[in-house]
Amino acid sequence: MLARGKSTLARLVRAMTISLPVVGLVVAPWAGPALAAAPDVIVYGDPTLAHALRDVGARFTGQTGVPVHVFSAPPTLILAQLRHQVWNDVVMTEASWMDQAEQAGVIEPGTRTGAWRNTLVLARASGGTPANDPGRDPENETVAITDPTPAATIDGPAVLAAVGLHPAHVQGVANAAEVGFLLDTGAAAQGLLHLTDVRADPKLRVGTSVAPSAYPPIIYAAAISTLTHSPNSRAFLDYLRSPAATDVLSADGVETVSPETKPQETEPSAAKPSAAKPAGSNP
Repeated sequence: MLARGKSTLARLVRAMTISLPVVGLVVAPWAGPALAAAPDVIVYGDPTLAHALRDVGARFTGQTGVPVHVFSAPPTLILAQLRHQVWNDVVMTEASWMDQAEQAGVIEPGTRTGAWRNTLVLARASGGTPANDPGRDPENETVAITDPTPAATIDGPAVLAAVGLHPAHVQGVANAAEVGFLLDTGAAAQGLLHLTDVRADPKLRVGTSVAPSAYPPIIYAAAISTLTHSPNSRAFLDYLRSPAATDVLSADGVETVSPETKPQETEPSAAKPSAAKPAGSNP
């Protein structure tokens, strides 16, 4: 049975949360193991999953009345937050980082579940020049990519090399949000993003799907953290694999796959660029 109660969490977050940019952690009133149980479910996920998790959370709240609060951070910071005892009820992150979280003892044993897959695309601005426009000059286009830094989960240069793309102008940035900004402002014609990033931003569309052989499978897992305080954590974790959540996640660019699906290294030489989709398409 779900535990319900009056939610004061949003007010506490606004009033008392303190951000520490030096270490990228959040110090808040729930950052200690002695906090009493609260009905709210705190979910942490990779930045590219934030929109999808909020949509699932809204559906869960609509069906149960239990508030769900979604926060996002790069996997490196999610793991650091868990180690520094920042309240996380449910965590959804890349499988390799979930492996590290389990090894660090910050995940409740036996709660790891699921496998969800994301894909990469070359995105364009919705109002930009169509990929098949005869007047387009691909030789002079700027392609925005994320550099291989702890703030990004896409190694942009490696993916471009794997698909055999050698644009004349490449703009490296720190994270996907900056790629989206360059596309929105017209500073870049194409940008390498997760499909979930495009589905979350109505100002973007898919220009070309990146061949799956160009990058290791992007697989996520979810689990309950050892810092959980919500009696509804298990209910939300189970809900993530329900048919209703599967439909929501699929619409937002996340495919539910077999739990046996594992990230594997691919041979870059086998990668081939896929054909561009029709102008204006946004699968």
